[in-house]
Amino acid sequence: MSVARAEGETARLGLIGPNAVTQMAAALSDACGAPLRREVFEDAGLTRYLFAPPTHMIPEDDVARLHQAVVDRLGEAKAAAVSREAGRRTGDYLLANRIPALAQRALKFLPRPLAARILVAAIARHAWTFSGSGEFSYEFAPHLRLRIVGSPICKDLRTEAPACTYFAATFERVFGEMLAPSVSVTETECAATGAAACVFEARW
Repeated sequence: MSVARAEGETARLGLIGPNAVTQMAAALSDACGAPLRREVFEDAGLTRYLFAPPTHMIPEDDVARLHQAVVDRLGEAKAAAVSREAGRRTGDYLLANRIPALAQRALKFLPRPLAARILVAAIARHAWTFSGSGEFSYEFAPHLRLRIVGSPICKDLRTEAPACTYFAATFERVFGEMLAPSVSVTETECAATGAAACVFEARW
């Protein structure tokens, strides 16, 4: 099976990388303790992941249920803080294991606008690993805006404030390391609040 076909099949089946679960487990443990972490995973029907952390692509519905359970147990504000920490940890993982060190060094020597375009184009090529059956796109108008239609985190989730701090923190950690420490990424629109898509604005 070709890479393109495999990616298309993965997206069709709604599978994404395991970091959205494993890093959330770690962030929950540090912020709330192991007992509450177990309760959250029990609420989501995902206790098995605590005993055998996933190492391969997982159903996006699992991620949706976990993030819903975090909001239900912790409330929006605390859930956002834990999700942000999970996203930061995911960014660390990507920098250490998925983005070649040579590419990281090379981008740092390029003018920032050019480096940003190269980096975001690479992210778009691998968006199936985090957006699942959703659709990822981006634009520079004039600030970089990232968009996910059908975010797996927001599936059936309804909140007052934007809920994808996990994605925002992941983007911010990667961009901050490869473009500039001053990069900030903010979710300006979110499907969980009724928007048509989850939109993230990056500024530096």
